Amino acid sequence: MLLLFGHLLAASMALGAIVATDLRLLSKLSQDKVRIAPPNQFVTRIVMVALLLLYATGGAIVLQGLGERADYLDNPKLQVKIGLVVLLTLNAFLLHYVTFPRLARGRRVARWHLADWILVAVPVATSNFLWMFVAFLGVARAWNYTTPMRDILEIAAGLYIVAQVGVFAILATAARKVDPESRGWADRLARSLAAVGSLGRSDLVAEPSRPSSRRRRAADEAAASSVPATSLPAASEPSLPAPRPALRLVGSRSAPGRRAVR
Repeated sequence: MLLLFGHLLAASMALGAIVATDLRLLSKLSQDKVRIAPPNQFVTRIVMVALLLLYATGGAIVLQGLGERADYLDNPKLQVKIGLVVLLTLNAFLLHYVTFPRLARGRRVARWHLADWILVAVPVATSNFLWMFVAFLGVARAWNYTTPMRDILEIAAGLYIVAQVGVFAILATAARKVDPESRGWADRLARSLAAVGSLGRSDLVAEPSRPSSRRRRAADEAAASSVPATSLPAASEPSLPAPRPALRLVGSRSAPGRRAVR
C-alpha cells in the first residue's frame, strides 16, 4: 500500500509541475511578440525527483508482484507502460540538452526557424503525452491481462497525434501578431486560451516589448538634445565677483563708531 501511495505521489508531483508550465504558456497567447522561456530549475528538479521516485517505487512494485505471481510481467499493459517510461526518460534528456537551451535564447516564436519548431514542439508534445498516458495506464486496472498490446499502442498513437497537433496549434497562435481590436475567431480563441492559462483572469495586459539597445540609445540622445540651454550651467563664462560697497562722500553721515573719510 505504501509503495502504491509513493508511486502515485511521484506521478502527481510531475504532473502538477507540467500542468503549471503548460498554463504559463497558455496565459501568454493574448500578448504580442511571445517568447517562451524554459522551465526554471525548481520545476526541473521537481520533475527529476519525481522520475527517480517513479523508478524506485515502480521497481519495488514489480519485484513485489513477481513474488506474488510468476507471470506478473506477462501483462501487456505493464509491458507497454515500462516501454513508455523508458521513452519518457530519453525524451527528458532531449528536453534538457536540446529544447531548453533553444528556448533560453529568448527568440520570439514568430521568428523561429524550422529547426526550432521541430526541436521544441515535438519533444514538448511527446513529454506531455507520455506523462499523461503513463499515469492513465497506472490506474487502468481493467486492462490488466485483458487488453492486447496492439490495441493499447493504437490508442497511444492516436492520442499522441492529438497532442502533437494541439502543441503546434498553440505555438502557431503564439506566433501570430496580436490585434486587440480584432474580433476574428482566432483572436477570440487566443484570448480564451489565455484566460484559461491564467485560471480565469480575463483582464490580461500585454507585456510591453522591451526596446532594443539602438532604440534606447537614440531615445537617450533625443532626450539630451531636448534639454533647454538655460537649465545647463554656463561653464565657459567666469563667475563675476560680488560688487564692493561704494565709498561714502565727505560730509555724509557715517555709521556710529567710525570716522568719515576726508
